[in-house]
Amino acid sequence: MTEIQPVTVPTKGVGKYFDIIALNFPMDPQSVTFYWQVFTQVTSEEATLIPGQCILDGNLTMDQETYAGWGTDDEYVIDWACDQLGFTII
Repeated sequence: MTEIQPVTVPTKGVGKYFDIIALNFPMDPQSVTFYWQVFTQVTSEEATLIPGQCILDGNLTMDQETYAGWGTDDEYVIDWACDQLGFTII
């Protein structure tokens, strides 16, 4: 989970943690789809992160040109997604 500047959703609460999961990796990628979520809190139990309430979620599609720049650094995806969504990483 990545801590972000708080995001307020009036009917749901304040989200402070961002998470993203790749949904597909085609062998000849035209695009890659990700599922993202923003959580109110994260607690740790025996080295396992447990998310609080999800207040925002959705899908993002990364084009082939952006995917080509990914390499092996997953922070690249987190930075890209937060930029796309307008979230600021703390």
